[in-house]
Amino acid sequence: MARFRWLAIGIALVLLTGCTIGSGDTRPTDDKLREGIKLLMTNFAATHPQMVNWDSGAVALELKAKLPLGQATEAGWTLNWPQAGAGEFSRVVVPWSLLGQYPNKFLPDSNNYSGGKPVPDSISTQIRSIKNGGDLYFAALVNIRFSQKDARWIIFTSIPYLPVTDNAYGWAHLVNGKWQIADFGTATVGCGIVPSSIQSEFGFSCPPA
Repeated sequence: MARFRWLAIGIALVLLTGCTIGSGDTRPTDDKLREGIKLLMTNFAATHPQMVNWDSGAVALELKAKLPLGQATEAGWTLNWPQAGAGEFSRVVVPWSLLGQYPNKFLPDSNNYSGGKPVPDSISTQIRSIKNGGDLYFAALVNIRFSQKDARWIIFTSIPYLPVTDNAYGWAHLVNGKWQIADFGTATVGCGIVPSSIQSEFGFSCPPA
């Protein structure tokens, strides 16, 4: 735990002492992106060593080269390497909090559902805290939306910053005045838990029982 606390402090210092604050929609420099990726790698290796699936040497060489152009998404600045080799990164999302900027325009990270209505920042923060706990740099929670049929249900998508697991989605439910994660995964999520009318509002359905 002490190591993680010092790492978190180090990340905060980098953010506070960075040379410049990004201008929103401007592509971050390669150096800034590399700095963010290295922080993500260090944090991940310290908190989830058993899940590290990259080759440090291969990634170091990959990051020395000119980085892909990438694009702004809700989760962060997203870089893709379509021809990534063994042990290299195929995709990395550098969170906006590490870049010190936030865009006015961004692309969705996934198009797997619509419907509902946006959730206020205060509730989004609660859902992120409940789902991620203190692990702020594992994944972004995006497209967080209330059901318009029953506002006690919220849907969200989880986008891992490093390519260590797949994108996933989940449901949060308000129970006795407190939000809790009802279900989370990659397919048939919430089946038998979330009412079918809420599922269909977002374009999902469950197999027959």
